[in-house]
Amino acid sequence: MYDLKTVQTAQKLVLHDSLHTYKVKNSRSNIAGQVMETPTKKGAIALFSSKDSMQKAHGVVVTSFEALDAIADRMTHWTPNTFNWLGYTQNRSSVRGHRENNLAQINSLVVDIDFADAQERDAREQEVLGAVTVADLFIPTMILRTTKGFHIYYVFDQPMFLRKTRGHFPVLKAAQKMSSFVRQWIQKRVAGVDVGCNNFGIFRIPRQDNLVFFDAHMLVQVSALMKWSRYYAAQVPVTKPDKRQVISLAPDEGRQVDQAWFKALLKVTTVKSGHGLARHNTVMTLALAMYQSKISQQRARDVLLSLIHL
Repeated sequence: MYDLKTVQTAQKLVLHDSLHTYKVKNSRSNIAGQVMETPTKKGAIALFSSKDSMQKAHGVVVTSFEALDAIADRMTHWTPNTFNWLGYTQNRSSVRGHRENNLAQINSLVVDIDFADAQERDAREQEVLGAVTVADLFIPTMILRTTKGFHIYYVFDQPMFLRKTRGHFPVLKAAQKMSSFVRQWIQKRVAGVDVGCNNFGIFRIPRQDNLVFFDAHMLVQVSALMKWSRYYAAQVPVTKPDKRQVISLAPDEGRQVDQAWFKALLKVTTVKSGHGLARHNTVMTLALAMYQSKISQQRARDVLLSLIHL
């Protein structure tokens, strides 16, 4: 289990400095009015206390990290991508404004993997962990366990800011395509991917009781994902969501231990406990890759011990 500080770090990493540090009104901090905010535009997110509340849009609008920290542990869902504004209906019973054309920035892609029940989720966890490194290039930043499955977060190295051009949002369209391709790629490797869900809607919020994996260094480079998406679009016919199928980029992706990202991690010499490239996350990533590749326990142990002793 991750500690509260790590969970809060994960939440802030996703949001990319898109909220105020302190509440604009009624802040409990004595220095709230003295803090110099970063020049990036600030927006709003919505949080929900249950799946039922989420479905009814009965949520809470948050515009600061101070407010987020105060209530996050009591919430189950949130909007990980930031909106220009959010408000309430006239009777304040529901949140309004959480629509795609009101997005200020896209911070991450989230893949929803859902099974029949929690038992199947637990039985197939290793299968999921071995299937979510997209094209051997893009490793998830974090993985959350849901009631019957997982939410896989690919957090961008920098947000994609939305601008309206001639009545359209070209950045949103590009992000939607990337999200669709990522989900199709994973769907080919593990059943249960919801390829038809809202690209940038509401997902589980990172909490101590659901965070399975987190590595702040595993950010997805937007330019690299765009390049891969163009290649994917050129090589593979785009499938309709209801067909639930996609042709692989290559005839055989092979073992993860043979891929470039695995070899790059083995060459890292700055793996230290508590800082730098976090040791336990690196070891976990390598261990899962060797498990997927059917490396013997003894050989895997030797590899991990050599890394730990750097």
